[in-house]
Amino acid sequence: MNLRLSRLIVLSASLILIPAAAFIAQTPPATRGVIRLKVKYKFGEAPKELARKRFFLIKGSLLNNQALIDAMTANQPLSRECYYRSKGASAALIKWLRDNDCESVYCREIEEKYLSGREAIPEFKTAYEQGLRDFKSPELARRWLTVNLPPDIRAGFYNQRQQTIDALVTQAESATKTRVMSVMTDRKGTAYLTDIEPGNYRISNLVGSETEKTSILWACEKEVKAADLAVAMKRPFTLSNEKDPKVKCEIVERPLPVCGSR
Repeated sequence: MNLRLSRLIVLSASLILIPAAAFIAQTPPATRGVIRLKVKYKFGEAPKELARKRFFLIKGSLLNNQALIDAMTANQPLSRECYYRSKGASAALIKWLRDNDCESVYCREIEEKYLSGREAIPEFKTAYEQGLRDFKSPELARRWLTVNLPPDIRAGFYNQRQQTIDALVTQAESATKTRVMSVMTDRKGTAYLTDIEPGNYRISNLVGSETEKTSILWACEKEVKAADLAVAMKRPFTLSNEKDPKVKCEIVERPLPVCGSR
């Protein structure tokens, strides 16, 4: 390769790199914040992820939101089991809800094995048989059996909790004049809150989340700084029912009540 050709190659490479370098230099810094939320709890000796639970981001510190925290901690809604027992639900349905960690019958597809035989759930079986008379199709009867369940059994517990949550969100937004953001954890207890204006916030589930033996309510303070997703991925904000001196939290953990039969 002659000297002139070598110089042309070097010059061409330089021209390619200059725009890329200029672009990197001109990339504006992040102006909004991101939180990678991780929620877990200790059960026995091992930690477990808190899956499919909704958390809320509320403007202001714990001190700024003390009235809301007082309202949250004063609220002691019925547990899932106590609610369904009070509505006369069968033991089989209560077990199905507990095993699937469901607040309503809509959270899982209802499989055929729960319609007849050893694992049949009385409420599902009755609703399915009604559907067969209405739709004349076993598949449609199974897929639409929820419409034949009594409203209290279908989604009463979820609706009761949602009414409490809606009232607390309204109280928070009225006090802070800022919209409350929310997000649901995935099956690994992880969730992302994005496009957050920098400032002090409180992260809470507003109503206690049920675990195997207890109900856990979190109200944790978090300062959000401008950062991109890559930074948030490296620094998850972890909530646990175990005290962490690095996380400023108010945690209320109560044993699930013992429910009497109807």
